[in-house]
Amino acid sequence: MKKLIKKILSPILRSYDIRLAQQKREIDALYKLLYNQIHDLDKTLAFSETQTVGAFSFQWSDLKDGEAMLSDDWFKANVTNIISERETLIKKEWFKGKDIIDCGCGGGRWSYGLAQLGANITAVDINKSALDATREAVQDIPVKKEFIQTPIEDLTQHIATGRKYDMVWSWGVLHHCGSFNTAFKEVMSLVKEGGFIHLYLYGRETVSYEEDINLFKNRVYYNTLPSFEEKEKFLIEKSKGDRTRIHQNHDIFSPLLNRRLEFSQVKKILEDNGFTDVTRTVQSTEITVRAVKGAMRPEDRAMLLHPASNPAWYAKYFNY
Repeated sequence: MKKLIKKILSPILRSYDIRLAQQKREIDALYKLLYNQIHDLDKTLAFSETQTVGAFSFQWSDLKDGEAMLSDDWFKANVTNIISERETLIKKEWFKGKDIIDCGCGGGRWSYGLAQLGANITAVDINKSALDATREAVQDIPVKKEFIQTPIEDLTQHIATGRKYDMVWSWGVLHHCGSFNTAFKEVMSLVKEGGFIHLYLYGRETVSYEEDINLFKNRVYYNTLPSFEEKEKFLIEKSKGDRTRIHQNHDIFSPLLNRRLEFSQVKKILEDNGFTDVTRTVQSTEITVRAVKGAMRPEDRAMLLHPASNPAWYAKYFNY
């Protein structure tokens, strides 16, 4: 009897498995199509740009506290060292009196560190909540400060004609912009001749395309949850119960727009736009790059640090 039942059911089950496999291929193809459209370098889909802006607005107003933020005592105490000795590889004394624009200031952690080093700060963000947080972070530091609310793609419309900066700083921002290519051109155009640009961008080496698709599926799911309570439960589960990591996991799962690039792509763009000394300053699969507009001045070259190795400072947060 069992053999008879098995004989009858086997073709039915095989047909069912074939249909399931076909449905999975079709669903995966749709996810890939949507992922590719959202992560186009020239222009993302309108809804993903709006959603990503909203995700960060909520983050800087309601989820400001987290690891490697100004609420993190270790980070706040070490941010000037991180900027000088780990990120830019430029001596601290170089920064005093320099004009630096922080493109995508977020919660203000880098503007705070740069101001502590004595730099005059122009903080830029698309979200008012980010600028409010940054203004609060730097309010007691005696340097010149300016705050501009705008998408990075429109940045030069809000800067006086001909104004340039000693350093353009953009850490973890351009890969979230509606148009990566336009945003990149905007920030490059604001660097003085002989000045520096410093960028942190998501690297393709860190996450493969297929892994990124699976992560994207989680992002879509997270963003369809109907209440913050359910989203918070999701984030806590991803944090393995550690509520201090809600900020970080919101940062991972909430924005739909998270491009990943190859260093060779970034290097070519910089060199095609007149930048030299394109240097990957941090040993990581992510992209941390410093470059110079035109030729580096001898006095600036004398300010460079040359560590034997420079592993990612943020690796300390990966040891869970």
